[in-house]
Amino acid sequence: MSTMNHAAESIEDRPLARKRPGVVLLVYAFRLVAALLVAWPFAVTLGGAVSGYPRGDAVLFDQGGMLLLEALRRSAGALRPTTSSSLLLFVLVCFLSLLPLAALLGALGAKGRVTARDLGAWALRPIGTFSLLLGAAAIVEALLGGVVIAVGNAIARRETVDLRAADQIRIGFVAFAVLLVLLVSVFHDLARVAAVRGELGMRASIKRAFAAFRSAPLSLLGGWSWRAALGAALLGVALVAASRIGVERKLQVFAGFLVHQASVLAVFFLRASWLAAAIRHVDRVLPKPTTEPVVPASLPETPAENDGEPPQAAPPPAEHPAEPSAPLGPLAETPEENASAEASDPASVRPEEKVVTEERLDA
Repeated sequence: MSTMNHAAESIEDRPLARKRPGVVLLVYAFRLVAALLVAWPFAVTLGGAVSGYPRGDAVLFDQGGMLLLEALRRSAGALRPTTSSSLLLFVLVCFLSLLPLAALLGALGAKGRVTARDLGAWALRPIGTFSLLLGAAAIVEALLGGVVIAVGNAIARRETVDLRAADQIRIGFVAFAVLLVLLVSVFHDLARVAAVRGELGMRASIKRAFAAFRSAPLSLLGGWSWRAALGAALLGVALVAASRIGVERKLQVFAGFLVHQASVLAVFFLRASWLAAAIRHVDRVLPKPTTEPVVPASLPETPAENDGEPPQAAPPPAEHPAEPSAPLGPLAETPEENASAEASDPASVRPEEKVVTEERLDA
């Protein structure tokens, strides 16, 4: 906390994606540059194969894809090393993309102005936990998807199953495998949120993710589903619109690029909205921080801490008020009371009366 500004010290009660448009644009810019780096070798290789055509690489998008397949055949020798280097670059980008993701999670959950120092601290602090979670999620997704698809293929290869039913079985098991992978991705996002919000390790983050999912499973799945469906619909509309624009001219290519990127940016805002909703769910299961200092009751106070008078013990209250004593001597109201008081007090008897009394006893 010492490396944070005031934005990190105050927690946002209701995180929303629209409160951090600048950070969402920063994450989008990182992904755009990373995608260009990964796709650039393939674009250069395939573009060189069709560079002699008058329309350039626009012929790769013709209906039927005949020239695209021919370009792939002619560039097979160059595509092998390109694919290997691009695969390594893709793995590196997957790990580097954890930095802007952690910064986005930290910014969504903070209140106030966010500085570059805040973003750097949020990005670097959970990088170890994020890397472990990414590896664990990839292994679980590969195992679940592979096992489900293998089971579907085994059932489809039975002799009692015809070709049509076999295809339907394979499609059904592939769809089920995709659903399992998406469910793991939901848990993955919840664990990431717990790692940032609670500053937890891998195991503790997974436990908090399961606790958050058990607390409101329908709300979480519903919130993720409608955002994912809307994002897929936006990408589909952008793909259809860009294909209608065409690629014959540079202006058309640029217009299609803008349509695609607008849909991608909208998908990024939907993902940021989902992460903000995940933060609200995870905050319900995280322990609330206490702000009051805890003072042990068993420690005695030192003289320096208690300079006043020591507390006096209050006398216990009498259950029944005592009877007022009779006034003595001159305070009595009547002579009879004074006489009875003198008679009851041996010190008040005069010497002459004492002698007369003793003589009577001797007689």
